[in-house]
Amino acid sequence: MNEQKVIKQFAENMKMEFAVKDMSVYKNSEKLYGSSLDSAAIEKYLSLPCTTVYKDTGCKLVTRFNVSFDLYLMVLSSDKPDTFDGLEAEYIISDIKKLIGKLGD
Repeated sequence: MNEQKVIKQFAENMKMEFAVKDMSVYKNSEKLYGSSLDSAAIEKYLSLPCTTVYKDTGCKLVTRFNVSFDLYLMVLSSDKPDTFDGLEAEYIISDIKKLIGKLGD
């Protein structure tokens, strides 16, 4: 399993399928993919109990998950405030679950 390749393919799919403009992925607080986040944002996002959507001028979907002993943090960003509403969010979360399976292989 090539972790970088799997994450890059996932990001490209998110950008093609949904209005995702940017995606950041951290593994154990080290950036694996995408834009850098400041340490305050990382700490804030890691403290979330579940997948969360933030809306302001745009929209962010923030989730964290474990694969073996590693903790991943994923932030998907969009300029459109309704990107992560309703059914689209369900599809994205389903795709994230598939990604977790691939990372665990």
